[in-house]
Amino acid sequence: MGLNHPEDLELWRLWQAGRRPGRRARHALGHAAADVRARVRPGAGDGNVAEPVPAWTLSTRAAVPASDGHEGGRVLIVLDAATPTVRASLLTPLPYLTGPVQVLAPEGLLVPEADGPGWEHRIVSDLGAVIGPDTVDAIVSIGQHLDTGERVHRLARARSIPQYVVQHGVLTPFTPPLPRDAILLAWSEADGRFWSAGRRDVGVADVGSQLLWQAGHDAGTRGSASGSAARRSPATDPDDRASTADPGARPVFLGQIHGAELSRRVTVGAAMRFCREHGVLYRPHPAETDLVSRAIHAVMRRRGIEFATDDVPLAQLDAPVAAVFSTGILEAAARGLPAWAYGPHAPGWVHELWDRYGMRRYGGCEPTPAPRRPDAEPAASIARVLEARR
Repeated sequence: MGLNHPEDLELWRLWQAGRRPGRRARHALGHAAADVRARVRPGAGDGNVAEPVPAWTLSTRAAVPASDGHEGGRVLIVLDAATPTVRASLLTPLPYLTGPVQVLAPEGLLVPEADGPGWEHRIVSDLGAVIGPDTVDAIVSIGQHLDTGERVHRLARARSIPQYVVQHGVLTPFTPPLPRDAILLAWSEADGRFWSAGRRDVGVADVGSQLLWQAGHDAGTRGSASGSAARRSPATDPDDRASTADPGARPVFLGQIHGAELSRRVTVGAAMRFCREHGVLYRPHPAETDLVSRAIHAVMRRRGIEFATDDVPLAQLDAPVAAVFSTGILEAAARGLPAWAYGPHAPGWVHELWDRYGMRRYGGCEPTPAPRRPDAEPAASIARVLEARR
């Protein structure tokens, strides 16, 4: 199994546009309003307009030669968002990069890792003027499916600059295709095969997941605790292998009703059934803020489902978890917490995903085991790959 759209980004976008039409309409209205605001010059009363010009913040750090005197090549890190998974994938290699580094992000996006002593910042509107073989030796992003990533990958390919994509979450058949001629830095050999299936123009390197490596590292040796578990309700008898879990914490079901990959019949149905049958808390995904999601939340509350507070980051949650196919299942398992996959009406590709990542179905003998932890920190491995060709 592989991607539904292994090469054609436009076909992938057509599929995405066909999902959640209400959300698409709201986004279109929002963009239209923004365009109107950008076109009108402040204080202009004569009808003059100015075309909106996108802008980015380019943060630059000079080379930091290693103790052996080695200096790596010039790396450009491309951000479209600053979510925890994106930052874990793209920004954690910064301390390991020895050459000059630039971080490109939409103007206004906060990137704390690219701030402080040693960093300089400027606003740019012409990417072609800053991305070329005389200024950049490699570009790295999470892919081409968002605006900045698409612009930069197109320029990099046209100007023969090596392109890298770092995996930042679990892969489904609906994952967007890799840019042409890119090198994928994958979580595992299996993920590399999955994302690159049917492609001869892309390369793959197995570097591991910094997100999961950090989760296991933070948990220390507790994350490898093990023990047997019979079929138990997670609400009443948490698996005793999870020494990192708060024994008084109620298990949590991780919401995914915002996602386009599955119908809400599957995601909402799984969440409501699991929470009601086992008395666990529901934790909405941060993206569950649209009108439909909020209406579903209201229905869930009326049916007696309690919600978990969101004041504790997922990476610090010390409770057993369950979800349909969230990356949070693997994060919890890496930290030594009981974690299960649950989706009574999930389609076949979800079952394939569970198997590929070792996610255990709820009701089995044991929770999901901790993911394989590479010997080297993935952030360091990513930095080595980016600088290996210099």
